[in-house]
Amino acid sequence: MSIQNLTRNVLPAITKNSLQNRTAVNNMPEMVLARMIREGDSNIVHVGMNECKAVRILPDRINTIYTDGLASCNAVGVVMKGKDGYPITILSHYTPLPVSKDLQASTLKQQLETYDYFIDKSKKPKVFYNVPGYESEGTLKPCVNNIFEKIRSVMDKFFNKNYEETTILYQGKNRPPFFSSANIFQFDTKNPNKLKITTVGEKEHFINL
Repeated sequence: MSIQNLTRNVLPAITKNSLQNRTAVNNMPEMVLARMIREGDSNIVHVGMNECKAVRILPDRINTIYTDGLASCNAVGVVMKGKDGYPITILSHYTPLPVSKDLQASTLKQQLETYDYFIDKSKKPKVFYNVPGYESEGTLKPCVNNIFEKIRSVMDKFFNKNYEETTILYQGKNRPPFFSSANIFQFDTKNPNKLKITTVGEKEHFINL
């Protein structure tokens, strides 16, 4: 598999050495990707807060799209097959404010309209929600969040309720130093139908499209 490994087995500890601390920050996955963009890598797309972007995953073109760090925000990713067999991905990152949730749904609709011609609607899209949860009895449980119904109202119209959903919860409190909270979608450069999603806490999810 040709996907860059950005995740760390062990988080570094904070120290009194400022150089070591800066190095630890710079080794966070989202910081590595940001540095690669600054150095001229045009195969990576960054999604800032209150943004929604769409990309076509094509050979020798874009293979990675990622968000800034999530605190109490909602990140929603939609991965679809194009008519040419290559993936089309939409990724959004919005605050939990009611107006932001409305914007997240409306910008998703705009991107789907823009790429509608390229989407193979005979293939079932995958929707990934990376949203905050709360800890109860040692497990994460979903917070009250109407982002699901807002996104579904858009997806239902475009795909006639024919899509898959995956919800990935994250805890926003009590994070250790140098904790990555980005949401990263990386496609295999040799086989773009293989996808690795790295979510808050550098948890890896491997998807075959």
